[in-house]
Amino acid sequence: MVNTSNAKPVQALGFQIREGHDNFFTPLRLLFASLVVFGHAFAVALRDTGAEPHILYHYTFSYLAVNLFFIASGFLVTKSMVFRGDTPSFVSARVLRIFPALAVHVVFVMVVVGPLATNLPWVEFFSQPDWYLQPLLVLTFIETDMMMPGIFATNDEGIGSATLWTLRYEVIAYIATLVVFSLGLLRKKWMILLQFVGPSVAWVVGQYFGLFETLPATLESLCRFGIAYGLGAAIYAYRDRVTFSWLTFVALIVASYLLRQTAVIEVLVTALLAWGMFRVAYMRAPKLEWMQKIPDVSYGIYIYHWCILQMLFYWLPHLSVLELFALTFPPTIALSALSWYIVEKPMLRNKTRFANWLRRLGLKPAKASKELLMD
Repeated sequence: MVNTSNAKPVQALGFQIREGHDNFFTPLRLLFASLVVFGHAFAVALRDTGAEPHILYHYTFSYLAVNLFFIASGFLVTKSMVFRGDTPSFVSARVLRIFPALAVHVVFVMVVVGPLATNLPWVEFFSQPDWYLQPLLVLTFIETDMMMPGIFATNDEGIGSATLWTLRYEVIAYIATLVVFSLGLLRKKWMILLQFVGPSVAWVVGQYFGLFETLPATLESLCRFGIAYGLGAAIYAYRDRVTFSWLTFVALIVASYLLRQTAVIEVLVTALLAWGMFRVAYMRAPKLEWMQKIPDVSYGIYIYHWCILQMLFYWLPHLSVLELFALTFPPTIALSALSWYIVEKPMLRNKTRFANWLRRLGLKPAKASKELLMD
C-alpha cells in the first residue's frame, strides 16, 4: 500500500480536505444527477436537444453537472488508486461499480421499456438485431444510445438511454489512471498535475485552431472530460497545499468573465466548479452529517432517468418541462434505490473476492504500488 501518512490536510479559512469518508460527496452526486434529469427534461419535453437553458455563459445544467461528476471522480478514483496501491483491488472496485448495474439497466430497457415504447408488433421487435445486440453494443461502449426498433416514434429522438455515452469516458479515465499508476507516473505530484495540464492545453489549442471541427468528436470529449478528471486528480495530489479561499473564487469569477469568449473559459469554469464542490464536500456542518450516510443512488438516477423521461413523454406528450420532471423523479428514485440495494451494494461487497480471483488469473500489483507519492 502506498504510504500517504506524510500528507497534511489543507486548511484555509476553516476549509479542510479530510481523509476518510467525512465528506458530502454522496449528497453532492445526488444533486449532480438531479441536475442532469432537470436539464434533460427540457430536451425531451420541448422536443429539442438544444432547448436546455444556459445557466452560466453557454453552459447548461447537464453539461456542468457531468463535469462535476468527472471532477469528483478524478479526485476519488486517484485517491483510491494511491491508497490501494494494488492493481487487482483497483480493477475490482471499478468494474463492480460500473458494469453490474449497467448490465441490469440494459436488460430493463430491452425487456420492459422497449416493448412498451415500440410501434412495431412484439414478434418483429424482439427478432431485430437492433434489439438482441444491445448488451454487446452497450457493455463494450461501441454504441450506447440503445436505439431499438420503433421505440419512441413520436418523441424527438428514438433513443432508449442517451446518457450512457459519458460512461465510455469514465471507463477510459479509469484505464488511464491504472496505466499511469502501472508506469510509475503517480510517484510524484507534478506527474499527476500533468493529467490536468495536458488536456487543458489540448483543449485550448484545439478550439483556437478549429481542430475539433475536422477531428472525431471523441477527441473533443476526451479533452473536456480529461480537464475535469485531471483537475480532480491534481487536487488530490496537492491536497496538502491547494487552498480554496474566497480570493481564489473571486479571481476565477473575474477571469472567467473576462475570458468568456475564449477557449480558456472551459478550464476556468471547471476550476470554478471544483472550488464550489470541494468547499461544500468538506464543509463543517454537524447538523447535516446525516446526509453523509444516505444511499449512493446517483449512478442509478443517472442511467435510468432518460428512459423514464422518454416513456412518460411518449405516453403523455402534453406534459410541460416541470410536469415531466416532477413525474419522472419518483420512479427514477425508486429504480435507483432498487439498483443500489439489489445490484450495486451487494456487488461491491465482493470487491475483495473478485480482486483475489483476478490475482489467481495472473493480474499482479504493479511495482509502482510500493512507491511513495512524493513532492
